[in-house]
Parts: sequence; C-alpha cells; structure tokens
Amino acid sequence: MKRRLAILAANRQRLSEKIESQRMEVAAIARRWQTPVALADLGLGALHLIRNHPLLVSGGAAALLALRRKGIVGMAREWWPLLKSYSSPFSFVLKFVSSATRSQGDERDASVDH
Repeated sequence: MKRRLAILAANRQRLSEKIESQRMEVAAIARRWQTPVALADLGLGALHLIRNHPLLVSGGAAALLALRRKGIVGMAREWWPLLKSYSSPFSFVLKFVSSATRSQGDERDASVDH
C-alpha cells in the first residue's frame, strides 16, 4: 500500500511540474499576443462606432475638413451671419420638435387605462 501511495505521490509531483511549465509557456505566448490583440480590439471598436453612428462620424469628418481649410475663426466669420439671419427657422424647428415629443408623451399617457 505504501509503495502504491509513493508512486501516486511521485506521479502527482511530476504532473504538477508539467502543469507549471505549461502555464509558464502559455503566459509567454499570451504576453507576445497581448499588443496585437489589443490593436485588433481597438479597430473592431472603431468599426462598431462607425456602423452604429454613421451620422456622427461623417459629421465629425466634415467638421474636421472644414476646420482644416478655414480654421475656427474663419468658420465663425462665415457661419455667424447665417445663424443670425436664420434664427427664426431654427427656433421654429426646435419648437416643433419639442411639441412633437411632448404630444407623443401625452398620447402614451392617454392610452394607459387608469
């Protein structure tokens, strides 16, 4: 019985050492791949952003192109008179949007049975 327990203990010790060396090998491989996988993850995140928010991305790209050509001061000189002259249509659109969202909320409240 003692001989069998000694053999089992020796096998267990050998397997533990083998497992430890395999763990070290896997850790070294993981360290080598950590940077490329992080870059791939960043790229996938950017693709998801573009796919989920195309208007935001295209607007940002257009703004960067416009700023690159004229700068902030040039953009302000060009757009400020337009914003001043079209202030009433912008306010009308804002009022329309706010009333539309308010009326949808009222309809939802009316559809609920009390």
